[in-house]
Amino acid sequence: MAKIGRNPVNRLMTYEEVNALSTNEIIHKLQRFGIPFKQKTFLEDVEKFYSAEELSENWFDQYMITIKGRDEDFPWLAAWVLWERLAPPKKLSMEQMNDLIDRGYEYLDENNATSACDIWLTVWEAIKDRINPEYQNLDYLDKHYKGSFFIRNFCQDLEDELHNAGVNKPVYFEKRINYCREFCHYFPKESEIIHNMRRAIAESYAELGQYEKADSEFEKLVQDFPDNPWGYIGWGDLYFFGQKKDVHKAREVYEKGLTIARDQTAIEAIKERLDELKEER
Repeated sequence: MAKIGRNPVNRLMTYEEVNALSTNEIIHKLQRFGIPFKQKTFLEDVEKFYSAEELSENWFDQYMITIKGRDEDFPWLAAWVLWERLAPPKKLSMEQMNDLIDRGYEYLDENNATSACDIWLTVWEAIKDRINPEYQNLDYLDKHYKGSFFIRNFCQDLEDELHNAGVNKPVYFEKRINYCREFCHYFPKESEIIHNMRRAIAESYAELGQYEKADSEFEKLVQDFPDNPWGYIGWGDLYFFGQKKDVHKAREVYEKGLTIARDQTAIEAIKERLDELKEER
């Protein structure tokens, strides 16, 4: 994907121009502008900052930088390129992550969910590298990443597309299970997303033909979220639409879900399924 400078008429230096320079050329140019680049310090900054832009702004705060004209964006672009070249593979900048997420959506436009998931799982590894165990929800990461992407949307999109990839390649259902378990481990306070992730785990076991595990996961899900009817809907679907069909069990589960459902969408979803079950008699 083409990367350009922030100036809409493209008068400023572009990513491609900076990336065409050697690492030494970039460093020497930074030094000419008054930035005393040292790789050790740069890698320490990579640990502290989430984006190349944030890192470069720190240079402007620290040093007397003499820069003007089309080179104004050079420190930011230099930090971006050097981050790609020098930082550990899992320590992605926000710019890199945003590019990978965009590339994933481009693959989805081509109906290529597997390639999208492969790229997005790389982003997930980078997110994991930034996780602070003191926090149990996504709020603190959202504050860092919201200028580039919405992390809650990304995490849920990844779960969805792992399902789509699994339809053609079942190994992606295994990846979906692993990903969802990791999410639940790292962000236990994201209750609404946690429910969706745990339902996805159960559904993935069913897709893999592991029905006992699927049944067990759904049973634990409704125990932990007794007021959420979608757990019952998913559990009932296991017996109604799955290969191990049991219409009596499906009806029993749906009816339990109906007793606690308050959301009209969930109520209608359950009633539609119960009506379809009547036709199975």
